[in-house]
Amino acid sequence: MKSYFGYLRFSEDIDFTWKDQGVFEGMSQKAIRAYLSRVIDNIGEIFEEIAKKRGLDFKCEKSNPDYIEFGGSNKTCTFKIWYMAEVLKRRSFLKVQIDFVESMCFPPGEAELSGLLTGEHEELEALFTEYADYTRKITFSIYDIREILSEKVRALLTREGTKARDFLDVYFICRRLGIKLEGVGECIVSKTNFAIELYDKYRFNLKEKNALLQSGKIFDWGKERDLLLSEIDETDFYSFLSEFQFFLKRIIKNIG
Repeated sequence: MKSYFGYLRFSEDIDFTWKDQGVFEGMSQKAIRAYLSRVIDNIGEIFEEIAKKRGLDFKCEKSNPDYIEFGGSNKTCTFKIWYMAEVLKRRSFLKVQIDFVESMCFPPGEAELSGLLTGEHEELEALFTEYADYTRKITFSIYDIREILSEKVRALLTREGTKARDFLDVYFICRRLGIKLEGVGECIVSKTNFAIELYDKYRFNLKEKNALLQSGKIFDWGKERDLLLSEIDETDFYSFLSEFQFFLKRIIKNIG
């Protein structure tokens, strides 16, 4: 999302998909688990090194769910990098999730990514030695925007509970980039079917979400309105929300 829109809302979640999906072709489940175990060790060691350098708390301990959690028969890994929030005065964490096995509909692209801090800030550069690291642009592989839209809808349908951020992200993609939901319907169905086969809890969550959808209670702002970094036209947003819910009802009929 940030590569297309910049910073629309505050987020501490970073999601990745393993780029080389072909590496798993012809491998047994045992071989896949062994391969991923080595990959996760390597990634964890990198995060541990970064955490030490930045004064963060992370240990590459795969048996400790405080730092590393697994899902989908270990095909998904979540790293939790802890820090003390200065404003809130409580311990919090950055969540880095990697989906190693994923259903992809569109080829990825590349983009130049930058942080929230842009432009020249000589006073900050003098005060903080890490300034250059935080402001350096990097070239990175990114999802096609249609893949992002499909994944956002899939997550909305299968995650536990509802989050306003999912609805907002879908709204921004459709309204600002002119992407039509109907154009990614097949991809959404494919991704959702893939997810509910991988996670039993997702199948249950989908049923719960369908019930909320039918009752008209699927959307709630919660605390997320305060995380918006960009203004929205609420009249237009609620109009879109009505159309989107109608679309979701049609999509659910084709899942499973």
